[in-house]
Amino acid sequence: MNSFTKRVYSLLNSRRFFTFIIIFFLFEATWIAISAAYPQAFDENFHFGLIQIYSHHWLPFLNSQPSGGNSYGAVARDPSYLYHYLMSFPYRIISQFTHETIGQVIALRFINVGLFAASLLLFHKILIRAGVSRSLTNVSILLFALIPIVPQLAAQINYDNLLIPLVAWTILLTFDLIDQLRKHKPSAKTIITLISVCLFASLVKYAFLPIFLAVIVFLFIVYYRNYRHNFGKFVNEFISSWKSNKLAIKILLSIVLIIATGLFIQRDVVNIVKYHSIAPNCSTVLSVNDCKAYSPWYYNYQQHQYLESQEHIGKAHLGSPLFYSGEWIYWMWYRLFFAVNGPVSSFANYPPLPLPSAAAIVFVVFGLVLLIKNFKTVFKNNIYLILLFSVSLVYIAVLFLQGYATYHYTFVLENMNGRYLLPVTLLLVAVFARAISIGLRRFPAIKAVLVCIVLLLFLEGGGLFTFISRSDDTWDVQNSTVKKVNNAARKVTRPVLYNGQKYYFTSYWFFN
Repeated sequence: MNSFTKRVYSLLNSRRFFTFIIIFFLFEATWIAISAAYPQAFDENFHFGLIQIYSHHWLPFLNSQPSGGNSYGAVARDPSYLYHYLMSFPYRIISQFTHETIGQVIALRFINVGLFAASLLLFHKILIRAGVSRSLTNVSILLFALIPIVPQLAAQINYDNLLIPLVAWTILLTFDLIDQLRKHKPSAKTIITLISVCLFASLVKYAFLPIFLAVIVFLFIVYYRNYRHNFGKFVNEFISSWKSNKLAIKILLSIVLIIATGLFIQRDVVNIVKYHSIAPNCSTVLSVNDCKAYSPWYYNYQQHQYLESQEHIGKAHLGSPLFYSGEWIYWMWYRLFFAVNGPVSSFANYPPLPLPSAAAIVFVVFGLVLLIKNFKTVFKNNIYLILLFSVSLVYIAVLFLQGYATYHYTFVLENMNGRYLLPVTLLLVAVFARAISIGLRRFPAIKAVLVCIVLLLFLEGGGLFTFISRSDDTWDVQNSTVKKVNNAARKVTRPVLYNGQKYYFTSYWFFN
């Protein structure tokens, strides 16, 4: 067993293993990007449509609702727009070479795959710096890549593919600034870059704002513990650091900060001042008739109108927070591992494959138990892990509260998509991996065996394999070669994978 343990750790700890993970991720995401019919389920047509709208504007400032924009909501005041604006530039180039929608979409999908792959490289650095061993870091990233929704999200046009690497970059910059504050050597370059990245990330998707807030509060605590009330000393050190930079760096930092601040004020601050909300309701900006074309808004509007008309229902009949919490946890897990197609098949979705989805539950529960048991040891002298845990908790809490507010508005269980957790999933995995490592530090052989078992369970249908196993040729682009290759893959994998049933009705699985 000792020899086996050494071989396992040698493999998992190697750079070649991490290189394999990145190549495997690129393979599975590229496969879906090439073969999945347009649009995919996660609002791909919504994001592509907005990219097309912004392709007619050289600047992101929209003075009024653009032509054809009603089906996308109040576009001119949408605080989550920067991804669409930036992606409009490669789209302008791509559209010069092909006028076919599917060709344009696949080209943009490749960019999204690259963005998501970059986030894996950044998260690898985060986990290593947070004290997670290289072997557990590699395993954690592979498990993340084997969550079925991960390659499917990466393989489509979606603003999360830009948000996730920006989250990782934010964490790395925060690590740097924490070190600098503790050494009383704050870098003006780091501070300005961090602020700029956070402002830009907030404009990619306003759901980043809780992370922005958590980072600010955390850094203030670190500052206070190291400077107390000596603000003047901090200012002098900041000025000294600023002066030490070359003129070109000063100019570049100033320009980037001015642009980031200006864009943030133009959308978020103006929205707060004018509409008293960062993301104003569509009907606050446009008329109800105009907003009816925006189907997500109109659905919630109709549900709310119905709820208001049914006096006997009332708020008292809403599920309790405990009921909602159970539903929220269940559906978040379910929609991390399920398979879903787009409108071409009326958003057909099938339940997760049993083994990887069950292995995920065991991993999380086991990690949570060991985290609670070894809480002080896990976080002792590790300010990085404290940051990762704090940021994750704040983000998840706001996500939960936002969903609960929507539930009160519509009396419908919605906003429970597992992909919403992906920006912080690897942050939490770092904490759980550290807890597991500490909890099993006296049993390296058992830890090696458990790692192998979990990997094998995830490989039994995780990642691309869920997409292949659960789909049929209606999920494929209208191309005979793609259909033949995918059908061949389905025939090969289905006998090998433990698929379970395509529909579940047992109370144990809760699938329907």
